[in-house]
Amino acid sequence: MSSKSSSSSYQQPTKEAARRKAISRAVKLVTTRRANAAVVPADHITRIRTHLLTSDAVGDFDVAMACDTADIKSWRRFRSSVIGTRKASEISVAYLAGPEPSNDLQVFLECGVRPENIWAFEDEKKTFASGLGNLRQTALLRGVKFVPISIEDYFTGTPRRFDVIYLDACGPLPSQDQKTTRLLANLFRHSALAPLGVLITNFARPDVSSDQKMEPYAHLVSSYLYPKSFLDAPGGGITGGAQEHGLMLRNDNDQSESFYHEVAKNFDHYYGTFITRHIFDIAALIAPLARLANSKLLGLIFKGEVKQAAERGERFVRFKPDVYGDNNAEESDEASSGSSQSGYDISADLEGAPAKTESDDDVSADGLKSEMEQTEMDGDAIIDPPAFSLLWTFAACGYYASGSDFDEIPADCEKFLNGWLSQLYGTPTDKKTAPDIVAAYYAWRHDTAFRSEAMRELSSYPYQEKMPFLCDVPTQEIGLYPAFAQIAYPAHCNIREAKRYQYVAEGKTASMYLDVLPFDECRYVYDWLSALHLIPDDWNDLSAQLTFRFALDGIAKENRWYGEDFLFGCHVVGESQKFPMSELGARSQIKIKTTKSSKLSSLGSG
Repeated sequence: MSSKSSSSSYQQPTKEAARRKAISRAVKLVTTRRANAAVVPADHITRIRTHLLTSDAVGDFDVAMACDTADIKSWRRFRSSVIGTRKASEISVAYLAGPEPSNDLQVFLECGVRPENIWAFEDEKKTFASGLGNLRQTALLRGVKFVPISIEDYFTGTPRRFDVIYLDACGPLPSQDQKTTRLLANLFRHSALAPLGVLITNFARPDVSSDQKMEPYAHLVSSYLYPKSFLDAPGGGITGGAQEHGLMLRNDNDQSESFYHEVAKNFDHYYGTFITRHIFDIAALIAPLARLANSKLLGLIFKGEVKQAAERGERFVRFKPDVYGDNNAEESDEASSGSSQSGYDISADLEGAPAKTESDDDVSADGLKSEMEQTEMDGDAIIDPPAFSLLWTFAACGYYASGSDFDEIPADCEKFLNGWLSQLYGTPTDKKTAPDIVAAYYAWRHDTAFRSEAMRELSSYPYQEKMPFLCDVPTQEIGLYPAFAQIAYPAHCNIREAKRYQYVAEGKTASMYLDVLPFDECRYVYDWLSALHLIPDDWNDLSAQLTFRFALDGIAKENRWYGEDFLFGCHVVGESQKFPMSELGARSQIKIKTTKSSKLSSLGSG
């Protein structure tokens, strides 16, 4: 992926201010602010125990006393060993170079990063040649890795992990030409970012200057954000989602009731929200699922075939009448007749994907069919979109045969949406797609038929009989996602340390959306547990159980306003001034003002 045109210059004052803000912030997060960059603070368990000791709620004192201080100290030592420490001279970074690699390189060097640990990538031949000339002209050569290959190919072809990755794509998200979605998917699918690392992304506002150009992006953004319970408030923090405000996804007859038209009207705000939330979901669910889908590790938690589970998952976006064709048969037949709603047709857009055969449609006889025929959960994603947010989005984007509860996709949007969906799986491609593995995940989460024997044992643990009641009633959610996370290696954004910016460089017209996002795999939480088959034994050790639940509360609070697709109801203390839910701040506008001495200063926080 070539990041920038060789004929462009990227030394505008505002661009330079944005670059310095992003890179300096990222380097600090993995060095001097490393302890803060971790999602769960070191003192989180201790503060919860102290809070419960002084709580007036019945049983809280006894619960606090049951959490042994020796276990808390052990966990803190484990956390410290996992997070470690870094100096700027010890970290490694990767970035998209373009024709002027010295611009970013100079800032990394000024931040203390050694040139031997700096990797710059450019795969377009003319741009690479310009980049070589740029480096030679500035004499910033020795030790620097300037590589004529796409950064994606490096991510997928080597085991190297970077503390900071800077993707100054200069194109929109998504982009069919630049494959920006696939780049993000591959970055997380192939674990290119360190277990505690910072991702910097810089995406352009797409050209939405006409209704025809606006429609594909507005449809995607509105479909993506509609099932979320909470969205970014324009001034920072959160606000209720579209459904709370009584909006339909799209209503051309009454635009005041249409979330699509709300997005189109305030596109800058919602597009910025979409970028951040989409990256969150790729890191925590989509990419880990893609990695796990072709691994033998899947069998540790999963029973049956992914295709079979995907078929079960798809039924969450249509009610029983649509399944059996009793009502709305015309819509159901039309949806499965070969259009973009026919599920597997999108594989035709995947580069190198093998052709589908008749045997792919066979249902394997793993003893699951009778359980799959149960229909009481069919349509649950329509009733409760936040609990199935990605599934709902894919249905609204025409992937599944979803019946009459989702409108037909506008013809002008199909190619655009299929392009986006085809990139989400990353590479290498196969017969599965991102919507398939996501549907399989929701089937696994909500239908025990698709859980391995060990997962069923974990799910059937008497949570409410053997786990103390705290803020939330203990349920199988405490074990489901952590068991998945142990083998799938998701990454969670530290929302309270994230920074987001927006700017327009001098001489340019496109607004840029710059995100500085610290990601943490939280191994000090998930690996505190024994492996899957022994987790019930951990639950029986009350102090170890509480230590884990108190730590898991930190991840749940970080994610509370940003998704209900996992760890729902895993809080042990309620929201308060002492234990706030994390919220994203508003995007800071980066502008520069020129004094009489021509010095440049940046507005907005660093």
